[in-house]
Parts: sequence; C-alpha cells; structure tokens
Amino acid sequence: MKDLYYVAQEISKQKNLKGNLLKYATGMASMYTGLAYMKLSMNYYTVYDMRQENATVNPVFEELLATTNGVIDKLLSGQAEDVTEVETVRNRLIETMEVVTQYVDCLRIYEYVLNRVEHRFSGQVADEEYYGMYLTNDLMHYILADKDNVVINSKISEVVGQLPMRLSRNKFFEYLREAFTLYHGAQKGTIDDFAYALCTTAMLQEVKGFETLFPEVYDSYRTLANADYAELTEEEYTRLKNVLTIATEKMLDCADLFVLLTQVVNDLYTIILTEKQTLSDIGEVTVAKQIITGVRQAFDGKTLLSDEVLGKFEYFEGKQERILMILSKSDFAVETALENMPEELEEEGLQDCYAALADVMKLQSGSDFVSLIKDPEKLNIPDNSYADETCENIIAQLKESFTDMPQIVRRAVMSAVLSQLPVFFNNTDEICEYINLSLEQCNDAAEKMAVIEVMKMIMRGG
Repeated sequence: MKDLYYVAQEISKQKNLKGNLLKYATGMASMYTGLAYMKLSMNYYTVYDMRQENATVNPVFEELLATTNGVIDKLLSGQAEDVTEVETVRNRLIETMEVVTQYVDCLRIYEYVLNRVEHRFSGQVADEEYYGMYLTNDLMHYILADKDNVVINSKISEVVGQLPMRLSRNKFFEYLREAFTLYHGAQKGTIDDFAYALCTTAMLQEVKGFETLFPEVYDSYRTLANADYAELTEEEYTRLKNVLTIATEKMLDCADLFVLLTQVVNDLYTIILTEKQTLSDIGEVTVAKQIITGVRQAFDGKTLLSDEVLGKFEYFEGKQERILMILSKSDFAVETALENMPEELEEEGLQDCYAALADVMKLQSGSDFVSLIKDPEKLNIPDNSYADETCENIIAQLKESFTDMPQIVRRAVMSAVLSQLPVFFNNTDEICEYINLSLEQCNDAAEKMAVIEVMKMIMRGG
C-alpha cells in the first residue's frame, strides 16, 4: 500500500474525501490485519512454548487461555465477529496484571531489605577506603558517561533507589511535594497515574485480588512482611531469602506469561476490528493461519508442532518492519478524520470503521494494557491544588504506614518511592552531594558492603 501515506496527506488537506476516506480505511485495515496475524502467530507460539516449559501454571492463566483458545477457534472458522468475548478476557488480564505488578513491587522492597542484612552473616568486610573515597566518583562517571538526558535521568533514579536511605521523613516528604509541583498544569489522568504508581511502589494499597489470585505468593509476602529484621538470625535470613527467591521467580514467570497472552488477545482484538474492512488475498494472513492452526492443535495435544509449520515463520522476514514503517507514517489521518470530518465519515458510513482504527492504534501501540475507554475527565486540566492535594493524601497514607513499619523496611519504601520521582537535582554538584551524604551517613557495615556490591553491579550494566 505504497500510496497510503499520500492518501493520508490528501485527507489532512480535505481533498477528494469521498474516495480517499474509504481507500484509506481499507488500506489501514489491511495493513493492521496483516500485522496482527503475523504477530498473533508468533506470540501464540511463544505462549505455547513458555507454557510447555512452565511446571506450575496459575489457574487464572489457564482459564483465560482456554477462553482465548475458544476465540481462536472461532477466528479460524470465520466466526469471530464480536469483540465482547475478547474484550472480557483483556479486561481480566489487565486486572490480573495489576495484582502481578503489585506483588513485584512488594517483593522488590523485601529484596532491598534482605540485601541490606545479608552481610551480617557473610563474613565479608566492606572496603572502607573505596566506599569513602572512590565510590562517589565512580558513580558520577557512570551517570554522566552518556550525553542523552533521558539515559542520565534513568541512571540517577537507579542509583538513588539503591543508595543508603538516611533522609529524614520531612525531607523525604519535601521531595514528594516538589515532584508533584511538576504536575501543575498536567491532565488529571496523568496526575492520577503518577499517584497510583507511587502508591503501589510504597505498598499503600492492595488491588482487587491481591490476597486471592496467587495464594502461595500472598503467604510468602505475609512471611516477609511479618519478619523481625532487627533480630534476624542467619538461619532465619536463609529461610526468608529462599521464600523471596521462590515468590519472585513465580511472579516473574507469571508476568511473562500474562503479558504474552495479553499480546495475543490484542492481536485477536485487532483482527476482529479490521478483518471485514480489508483487501482480499493478503499472503501473510494465509501463512499465519497455517501456523496458528498448528499451534492450536498442539495446545490440545492432537499433534506435535512440526518443523514444516515452524519454518513458515521465515515467510514473515522483513514484512513486519515494512508494515510498521508505512503505518507509522500514515496513521495520523485517523484522528484527523475523527476530529475534523465527522459528517463526511457518517455520510460515507465509515464512522465505526475509523473509531475501530483508533482503538487498533492503541492495541498495536506497544502499551499492552492501554485502556480503550475514553474518559473525558482524565483529559481535564485541574487547578494546581489537585496535584497538591493528591500529594498530601499520599503523604498522609505514608505517615500512617510508617507508624508500625520496621525502620529497615521504611527505608526500603522511601528509596523505592524516590527512584520513581522525576529527577530532583538541578545540577551535577547536587547529584554528587546527595550521593556523598547518603554514603557518609551510613554506619552499618553490612549495608556498606551491600551498597558496594549493588553499585558495582549497576555500573557493570546488571
């Protein structure tokens, strides 16, 4: 569809709309259908492969996979015409991933805690000379080695999240307030999303299903949350470390599977929305259906996946990249038409088609869990007081949660929250001063050893 970009430009100039609106819709739908079928075949196979390797699969995943397989059966038989079923699965996946994400956030807090106490029992002693004289210099070189500000800020957040936490609560809350002032003038949805991310990072709220969806991991979380880290014995440390390792592995495996299944569902959703509007005889669709059929039969144990089926992936080489390039250049006309030409779309009977294309653009954007529901309220720009009040609400929750929280866990939470904030340094001197003060104010030998280890790992690139 080499003319698609030209047609998009013509639409933006409102030229020959009667012919161009239909031509563009058909071309975009064809492109997205072909792309989605190729991705579906690859993602579906990857889900199958990972599930075969995973010894214990979550019952929720199995239920959602079974429903997804049913939609694929309908797709292959030409009966997948309604998005209701796939929409329900997608919403369940989004809810489930909120639980998975919260567990991952919580387990990272206790990973930080156990990392800080590990060297009470290891017998290793920190290199005080390196810690006191050279570590700051190495970290500054690491942070400033790149010229890209986005990369630099990412490195600063990573380092801040692992430095010894010795800020007073008041100073910590001051940083929070400063961060929210940066959201003055932002859309309500942007502020709410930032607040939600901070609350889950700080373990301030339990999302729906937190206690029930993964009962074994919930038990592990409670074990870690109720441990006495001040009086920890080596035996208890080892037990907690094993609990953390097993729970983390389970959640990361679950995260991988649920993300992949969501990608499969997004591809199915895309196909159902676009296939009726496509041009005929799309070669990659025929090949993708053959692969999907083979994988579907393998899921039921009817056949093994043959090399012949897997060899068909070679047909897609370079095709995804070509389609994505065309789409990225041409997709601007969807919103242009929806916003500026509603009467013309209605006259041509294309309003639903363009609305579907707008949803498809979200489904194929790379943000797997993006909402398809338009909430005009989220686009509103509230008074600055909204961001400030949101911040004060979070601070109130933090103060309450800190009341009975062990000091070492509280410090882990504060570090995790700081790493999520927009960078709050104005220049390199302030970065250097913050690192120096954090290191100097730590007198715990075990934590010094842990900090040296984790910082060297960060500077090596993982």
